[in-house]
Amino acid sequence: MGLAVTRRLGLVLTAALLLSLTCPPARAQEYTIGPGDVLKIVVWGHEDLSREYPVTQDGYVPFPLVGRVAAIGLTTTQLAQSLRAVLEKDYLVNPQVIVSVKEFLSRKVQVLGEAEKPGLFYLTGRTTLLEILSKAGGLSKSAGKELVLVRNERGGAGQGPRGSAILRMDLRKIQAGDTREDIELENGDTIFVPKGQAFYVLGEVKRPGTFALDRETSVLEGITLAEGFGEKAAPSGAKVLRRNPDGTQQTIALDLSGAVPKDKDFRLRDGDSIIVPRGNTFFVFGEVRRPGSYQLDKETNVLEGITIAGGFTEKAAPGRTRVIRTTVTGQQTINVDVNDLLKRGERGRAPRLLENDVIVVPESFF
Repeated sequence: MGLAVTRRLGLVLTAALLLSLTCPPARAQEYTIGPGDVLKIVVWGHEDLSREYPVTQDGYVPFPLVGRVAAIGLTTTQLAQSLRAVLEKDYLVNPQVIVSVKEFLSRKVQVLGEAEKPGLFYLTGRTTLLEILSKAGGLSKSAGKELVLVRNERGGAGQGPRGSAILRMDLRKIQAGDTREDIELENGDTIFVPKGQAFYVLGEVKRPGTFALDRETSVLEGITLAEGFGEKAAPSGAKVLRRNPDGTQQTIALDLSGAVPKDKDFRLRDGDSIIVPRGNTFFVFGEVRRPGSYQLDKETNVLEGITIAGGFTEKAAPGRTRVIRTTVTGQQTINVDVNDLLKRGERGRAPRLLENDVIVVPESFF
């Protein structure tokens, strides 16, 4: 009697083990097999049939004895049931089949733009935007506040793509776990994380750097984000460098001195650079080898200022050099034909630089 009970118990345990092996977790059952996936198929007790099988591009698995078995669109559980049925029909008695995905290669998405590790990623089951961004290493510091999801829309059954849908998603809501924004991804999705708008604060401020321009921002607010002026700053000589749509660079002189600065409401644009000089400073921009700000610690003329900035580049137009000077009555432009001064040997006639003067050397037309 004890022997019979032991045998029954052994049969029950064996059946339970086989049942657990043939019923993978719910997450694995949700995955739909696609072309290019690599499957691991185990037929219990038949090592010659148990190995890895690739899914062909037309959606079949080549399997010994039974030939090609349709796999595309099936879950691993459904494919195991299909294999079990065809093997049992003509070849094996009560075969036990286990199917799992060894390599997920059929369902993929692409992450582009301001992610730390952009690239191609495979979907191993239900995957949301937040999960795929995590796989891409998260966002870079220059990422904006939204992402763009491009999705190929398909027609009805048997129909191909009918166009692309473009969805704009709020990154802050995605990171907060908002399920309306953190949507599930589909095969072929492309996620683009654009660069956010930014401005730069350089020179004599307490925390120079790059700052996000995600709302309307004044130049004084920009200085505040950089934690204010440094001890040696000359607020009256502040400049904003702005690149115009045609590629030319504009230098805008601002007076940010006093309790209520005259130009405090000047609005910043994407890519603007605020430069706060040190007292007794001049600037050289354009076609010189080392553009930037320089200390005006002695009497210096325009030619000497250009020499301090490394001299002209090959693209420079020395004859159209100009000095932009801010005075109590407004901005003054002084044209300096450097070629003429050098040709006449009249270096001494070159205008003397004053504090906060800006030398601009344009590019030659030829």
